[in-house]
Amino acid sequence: MFKIFTKTCYILALNFIIIFLSNAERSFALSPEYQKEIFEACYFDAKSTLGKQRAKQYCICSTEMIHRKYSDEEILIIGQKSQNEQIQALGFAAKYCNKNASAPK
Repeated sequence: MFKIFTKTCYILALNFIIIFLSNAERSFALSPEYQKEIFEACYFDAKSTLGKQRAKQYCICSTEMIHRKYSDEEILIIGQKSQNEQIQALGFAAKYCNKNASAPK
């Protein structure tokens, strides 16, 4: 149940980004604007289930891991894929951050 919830958070965050952020520039990491949007969408969904403190930890961790792996352009491309493909692309962060309070250095 928790895995489904976290995957749903990512999908909602990606859809939010696609709708509200249409100008993607190629870079090697997420822009601060995309990071903020991903974190806020994650936190909004997670705090009711995880509580505020754990939701903040989880969403910071997840956002950081996604930031390290994908650019803005890549996130937009992932957001246009099927739900299963989105889960496959972002599942690494959910899996790690479910067990750990912070992203690895």
